[in-house]
Amino acid sequence: MSRTRIVKGKITEITGGTSRMYGNRIIINAGGRINYYAKRYTYGEPEEPPVKVFEDKIIQVNGHFYNRDGTYEGKIDESDFEGSVDDVYVCDGKSTQQDKNGDNFVTYNNAKLLKEKDVNIKHKEFANNSYLIYHEASTTGTRMTALWIAHTVNNALNSRYKRGKNTFNELFKTGYSSVEETSKLKTISTTSNFDIHCYARSAMISVLQGDSDPTNSSYFWDGLDLFTKKGELDHPKFKQYRSVTIEKDHLDSALDFWSIDTNKAKVNRNAVINSIFSKEEYALKNVEDGVILNENGVFSGARTKSQNNNAVHESLKSTGFISGTMFWTTFKI
Repeated sequence: MSRTRIVKGKITEITGGTSRMYGNRIIINAGGRINYYAKRYTYGEPEEPPVKVFEDKIIQVNGHFYNRDGTYEGKIDESDFEGSVDDVYVCDGKSTQQDKNGDNFVTYNNAKLLKEKDVNIKHKEFANNSYLIYHEASTTGTRMTALWIAHTVNNALNSRYKRGKNTFNELFKTGYSSVEETSKLKTISTTSNFDIHCYARSAMISVLQGDSDPTNSSYFWDGLDLFTKKGELDHPKFKQYRSVTIEKDHLDSALDFWSIDTNKAKVNRNAVINSIFSKEEYALKNVEDGVILNENGVFSGARTKSQNNNAVHESLKSTGFISGTMFWTTFKI
């Protein structure tokens, strides 16, 4: 017989005469009990036990369990266990052990319940969020791309760009994300442990754990289409902001990345990079409906006619280019 259990917190379980370490638990062969003070003593066969011995207290809960790297570890759904199978936990892997009756059971090591704004995130929502991160990271994305996208969404959710939404999932399903409507309900299956799916789950876990933002306060991102519009300033970012600036390192990285045919082929083999994006410097010059500049390798572009109004107050500046994706933050001139 085998059962699946999760151990919360640091406990010392006694099950006999020898000792072994399982994650953060010390297992000792002494009859299936917990000795809260055992670590203070030398193990052996004392004539009188120096401390009181308590009954085994293993907390058993339901839920889906993921490793920190995004790998799906398994789920628990038992009617007599605490919690819901809809809950999501992050853990440090799992291990198989035996109880005092010799029955096998599995523990998910150092498991922690994942919450968003102090509310347990449901597994379907977690899987949907992960899919949206994966979709936006595109086929050229890496673990770092997914991580930046997840934290960028979280930054927007905690800023004036939240669009009146309160959760990661709600914001992602607005026009904030360019994912087509037919894909916004999709989820990553628990049976998939492909790298690109694990990257997305791991990125979602990073946000839910409250990890530090790696994106330099990014709020938005763009892919290959940023560089391939036919008109000089046709991309929506030039319509939405007073100006758009791309730092030299970010522009150079993007042009190098999209010059590789195999990278471009994953998105659009026939895409042509607009001539306004170049590593060569040029002075301020007019283009259709605006001006562009490449000074010291820093690109700037701004509409002048259609954008000459009082409704647009912010400008856009690049924060990084990660494997096919340009990230942005905003500022006011």
